[in-house]
Amino acid sequence: MNYFARVTKLNPKDCFLSGESIIFVAPEGKAGLAIGKNGQNVIVLKDKLRKQIKIVEFSNAAEKLIENYVFPVKPISVNLLERDGKRIVEIRFKYPRDRQTLLANTQTKLKQLKTIVSRYHPEIEDLRVLQ
Repeated sequence: MNYFARVTKLNPKDCFLSGESIIFVAPEGKAGLAIGKNGQNVIVLKDKLRKQIKIVEFSNAAEKLIENYVFPVKPISVNLLERDGKRIVEIRFKYPRDRQTLLANTQTKLKQLKTIVSRYHPEIEDLRVLQ
C-alpha cells in the first residue's frame, strides 16, 4: 500500500491479493488519478510488483462499486434484490462478449468481484450475471 501511495500520490482505501493479481481500492472519485495518464501508474506498479494490477474506485453503494469494477464495460443494469430473505445483485449485460468479461478465465474476475463486494457489503449473499 505504501508503494501504491508513493507512485500514485494517493492513499488507497484497501489492497488485497487475489490469485495472481493485486487489487487496489482507490478513494471515491480518484480512480483516474490512481491509474495515471495513459495507465502509466498501473504500468509502473505492474513492473515493480510483478503482479497483475487492478484499480477499482470505491463506492458506498454496492451497485456503483460493481459498475466501477467492470468498467470500461457498461452493464445495462445492476439491481439489488431481495429473494427468500437473501440479498442478491443481478448484473445484466447487453452483449454476450460484455458478459464474458466476468465469466471468462475460470471466472477469476467474478471471484474477485465477489471478494470486493463481500468486503464492503457483507449483507449481499450472491451475485448473478445475466444477459
